Amino acid sequence: MSVHRLPVALLAAMLLIACQEKAVSTVFEHDAYVWQRRWQPALLAAMRDSADLLRAWRILAGEVEGQARLRRIAVDMEAITASGRQAIPVVRIAAPLATLDQAALIADLVALSRAWPASPTLEIDHDCGTRQLADYARFLVALRRAMPPSQRLSLTVLPDWLDAGELDGLLETVDEAVLQLHSLDKPARRLFDPARARAWTASLSRHTGKPFRVALPNYGSRVVLDGQGRIAAIESEAPIAERPVSEVSGESRELFAAPATVAAFLRGLEKTSPPHLAGVVWFRLPLAGDQRAWTHATWRAVITRRETPVRLAGELQSGDQPGRQTVVLRNAGAMDGTLPAALVVKAPCRGITGSNGYVLEREGGESVFLRRQNALLRAGGQVIVGLVECREGTGRVRIDE
Repeated sequence: MSVHRLPVALLAAMLLIACQEKAVSTVFEHDAYVWQRRWQPALLAAMRDSADLLRAWRILAGEVEGQARLRRIAVDMEAITASGRQAIPVVRIAAPLATLDQAALIADLVALSRAWPASPTLEIDHDCGTRQLADYARFLVALRRAMPPSQRLSLTVLPDWLDAGELDGLLETVDEAVLQLHSLDKPARRLFDPARARAWTASLSRHTGKPFRVALPNYGSRVVLDGQGRIAAIESEAPIAERPVSEVSGESRELFAAPATVAAFLRGLEKTSPPHLAGVVWFRLPLAGDQRAWTHATWRAVITRRETPVRLAGELQSGDQPGRQTVVLRNAGAMDGTLPAALVVKAPCRGITGSNGYVLEREGGESVFLRRQNALLRAGGQVIVGLVECREGTGRVRIDE
């Protein structure tokens, strides 16, 4: 269709979108959340290894739970200084503001910010419902009055807030915002949805003329759902705490953000950046031994635009009994990847059972191991998919994506 024949309103809308998004590629600044409550050697090592990638740390500095006063987190200030990166203290408020002594909380927050004299910004993380946004805005106005004029204020923004009429007033109270693009949503089917994340980012850009950042995930979680589909327990960095089985039993799902998916989303933002988008904040800083976070190498590759194709290989290895072999899936590449949809073992091998999220189905002379539970396979890692019956040296494995 000729441009001259386009309806005037449609042409105007297209021009507006073109003007709102930058056509040139943008290189974003990157921050990372340090969300640990105990500063152990693995955390200090991760900060040393990652400092060159980042503009700033956003460090969990305090929490408010129940009706208690602010509890400060003990952090290693020497390690922060040695990293050479700016540090932004973050306070998590996990209780309704209406249930708290707000004057005492404001005094606690002012005192905490004074304990971080090198930080120009204090961030508040309060995941309240949309009905509480007006109260939240009034609280932040009171907090700003009590803080030094030079102190900047940041807050995390939930996607649920984007349609709330009170959001604009809330954003007026702060200097910057961090839009959380990852969540264990209901009914907890995915951790990160790139299409929705793009829409949310564009929406926040229309709500504010101030700089904002987007929080992207580089981790996974195991979610246990109860009989009503509600989240009963979450396992992320550490195993689910020991509790009666009845409290954590139910359907288990592994949710994770695939590096290739997040990288593609980030490349898209770099290509057409919405107005006022200033950078990316990663949740969370990957530590050695954190089996649900991306490997450091994968995270570094995504940040530095050096992603490489995932290299998966299937093979048969000797089993624990004569005439049996295990079906093994290996990630032979340098990037973390997702489990493939199926592995097919050809005759004369005959499948016995599947394992680790794969179930056995037979089709003619082939044994098909189908994925029932998605997961991340880290670079250099391997997983046993199942067991087959055949002599060593016979049978072949094919991967079906």
